[in-house]
Amino acid sequence: MSTQDTPRLLTLLVDAGVRFVVIGGVAAIAHGGSTFTRDLDVLIAFDEGTVARLLSALKDHDPRAALDPTRRPIPSDPKALVGFRNLYVSTSLGRLDLLGETPVGDYAQLAERSVSMVLAGVPVQVIALDDLIGIKRALGRPKDLLVATELEAIRERVGAESDA
Repeated sequence: MSTQDTPRLLTLLVDAGVRFVVIGGVAAIAHGGSTFTRDLDVLIAFDEGTVARLLSALKDHDPRAALDPTRRPIPSDPKALVGFRNLYVSTSLGRLDLLGETPVGDYAQLAERSVSMVLAGVPVQVIALDDLIGIKRALGRPKDLLVATELEAIRERVGAESDA
């Protein structure tokens, strides 16, 4: 795997018509956080159409199972991935973690509450700040709790500015 090229990964997904919501560290940064991240986490619906568009977008970028020690290629048949809950992919453009659900909802629920943003010149849907905080709190890992605390402070600051 090469260095992380999140802007190119976002562009590939958007250009292929993949419906997704940016979550994780990239979303935290989009909301004003200072989190360092080494991957792109997105929430998708693992239905046949979405998976077919995803596979088409990634086909020229050596998509492989990121958590498999043998780094086997991910299946090229969308039907093999329908219904997955998570898929962690290593590509020539970096790591892409595809999630089908989170502790605070699935793609349909979180897409409805997501916010439109432009990240690195790419228009995308980003998880709502409250939902992202909810995920980080639910995960409970020390690194997630630190991010949640930072995002809560951002929420308070933005709320105070809008009240002024």
